[in-house]
Amino acid sequence: MPSTWRLPDMSVERMRRDFVRRLTVYVRVMTPKTCSWGFRLAVFVTSGFLYAVDLEGLSLPMAETLRTAQDKVERDVKILASPEERSNARGDLAMLYHAQFLLDVAEVEYTKAIEEVSLPRWHYLRGVVRMDRGGVHEAIEDFTTVIKQEPNNHLALYRLGVALAVTGDYSQARAVLLRAELHGPESPALLSALADVAIGAKNWDLAKAYLERCWRVEESGQVAYKLGLVWARLGDLKASRQWVARRSPTAPTIRDPQLLEVAELSVSPQFFVKAAKWAWERGDVDEALQAYRFAANLAPDDAVIGLGFARVLESQGRSAEAISELRRVVHENPDEGAVWRQLASLLHPADMTAAIEAAEMARTVLDDDASHALFAALAMKARSYELASAVYEKLTIRDTKNPYYFYWLAMARLADGDCAGGLLSLSEVIRLRANWGEAHVVQIRAYALCGARPERVKARSKALALLQQRSDPDMRLTLAFTEMSVGNLDDARILIEAEFPHPDASMLDDALKRNMLPPVPFAADSRWWEPEEISGSLTESATQLGG
Repeated sequence: MPSTWRLPDMSVERMRRDFVRRLTVYVRVMTPKTCSWGFRLAVFVTSGFLYAVDLEGLSLPMAETLRTAQDKVERDVKILASPEERSNARGDLAMLYHAQFLLDVAEVEYTKAIEEVSLPRWHYLRGVVRMDRGGVHEAIEDFTTVIKQEPNNHLALYRLGVALAVTGDYSQARAVLLRAELHGPESPALLSALADVAIGAKNWDLAKAYLERCWRVEESGQVAYKLGLVWARLGDLKASRQWVARRSPTAPTIRDPQLLEVAELSVSPQFFVKAAKWAWERGDVDEALQAYRFAANLAPDDAVIGLGFARVLESQGRSAEAISELRRVVHENPDEGAVWRQLASLLHPADMTAAIEAAEMARTVLDDDASHALFAALAMKARSYELASAVYEKLTIRDTKNPYYFYWLAMARLADGDCAGGLLSLSEVIRLRANWGEAHVVQIRAYALCGARPERVKARSKALALLQQRSDPDMRLTLAFTEMSVGNLDDARILIEAEFPHPDASMLDDALKRNMLPPVPFAADSRWWEPEEISGSLTESATQLGG
């Protein structure tokens, strides 16, 4: 849904001006808009302007600014003549705390503002804070108070309906949400909330209707997931799978000017990460990237922010920028193994040597299975099969019940010419996961390569049986492999010629011409040699094949 809100102008001067306007806390403007980031950050620290390093422990400048604002309000309320002015002074201070995610203090200050004058604005924002803190019943009281004073406040009605639904009062929640729909613009978040209430009441047809309306207004990954669940309840599993496949963390949106005003009071890195999330959910990719970039500049040592920024860049196909950001982060934080691992994942398509070095750093720092598995996968891609075998073997020792590691140990051994060792590992894979389709395909081809005559005949019979379950090029070429292994060369040739230009067909055809079996079960450039850490394509078969 379009929004009039945008990130604040990326200048210290603009952020200072907004802060001054709302809280009347005066600080000197010390830098032009064109100054460098390094100078801007220095100004943040030296001027006493807001600068938060994290939410647990505020930096000295942030703490001093908050104390200054608190002291000023305490002085002002003693001399302000009207209760409304005192309430606004308290409420503005509460918004500042709210913007820094100091929710407990924000609730106290909103309460003091309400004690001066019971204004709907402060009840609304206190209700939001209370919901965020888990005080659902207290939030219901605040939103109810707002609605008594402003019966057509669609945002308060929406939030009251959501809170009632949390308590399980679906009937009352639906009534309130319908009032919100009547008095406000069409909102994806409101339609989704009505669907949630219908789901809670097990009214699947009504839930589907609301979710489909919501989808027409704004395509959201969370709504797609809910549609998948509802279709499953209605008995249409095919439609359910189609919708679930479209799921993502993207939530349906609602424009809330009061919360956006709160958000504009924060210049902490955490705020800009949150702003990036909001922009992403609205579909505004450029704004999300701008917010992340600002957060990274405010907190250059924060590996989590840098990693998140890089992932957003990567998702937009801007891999070079993502790599540059990750290199910056590991330069600042050489002990951040997760960043080294992500860097390795991004580097491997273009610079395998650098990718392996980054993966080696990741596993040195973290010594976890995921980093070792990525390193082994990159070794497979680099065709360093002996190295890959050694790492996968260590992984099978660390996790003796994980069929994935045994599978790739088998593949590394087969690629390295150790067919007997590969068969040994494949037997363990199938013992651990008897219905893993790819493992059976590899085992059939391995038996065709180095099994005794009875094993080759048995492999052919198994290939014929599995072909009835999954008739695709890989399976047909697996049968061709076994036909060659038992001497049925004409049958093999027919199968092979039908699959050109498949790389395995070319490999088998070349072997036929030389009157021998190929040395490995798959062509050198086959996707079968790529672990999912670097391909994302070879996963346990969705079609479960029997053993």
